[in-house]
Amino acid sequence: MPGGHLATAIALGGVAYAATGSREAAVGCFAGGFLIDVDHYLDYLFFEKQWRRPGPRSFLSYYFRLFPRNLVLPLHSVELMAILLAVSFFHPWPLLVGYWFGAAMHMTFDVLINGECALKRALLFYFFSYRASKRFAAEKLMDRVIVSGEAGKRPVRYFFTWRPPEKKESQITQVETVP
Repeated sequence: MPGGHLATAIALGGVAYAATGSREAAVGCFAGGFLIDVDHYLDYLFFEKQWRRPGPRSFLSYYFRLFPRNLVLPLHSVELMAILLAVSFFHPWPLLVGYWFGAAMHMTFDVLINGECALKRALLFYFFSYRASKRFAAEKLMDRVIVSGEAGKRPVRYFFTWRPPEKKESQITQVETVP
């Protein structure tokens, strides 16, 4: 959940600053750990075609209530991370190195949390080429998730929660079919 990413990104940025004294590394950690999620907003505008409702509340409500149709998410990409890692070996700019560590932390938490509650293939999902092979179609990439009705009504409050959505539909079906 975004609130968890916000807290962990702030913590990682603080640790980076304490360890290195570099503001750039700290900002990079925060950007990679939290601001990486800007690609969800870009998907909302460009691929979900929600230009008429570009505000943050509308965006959060849409994502917390509905099931997005497309998941392009170019920043959530193992391929991009590999390129950034290679560049950082030759040019170890503190901002870039910090971004890489923040994004690596963010994507690790995504695999662990989203993989358990929402993704069909948790590790493969974070390969841009895999998402492209599925034409970025959300129904081919994610399980349907049951979320609280309050999530869409109070998206800003839900944004700051730490816990992921309750259950996948498949988990509910399995629970109901057990004698």
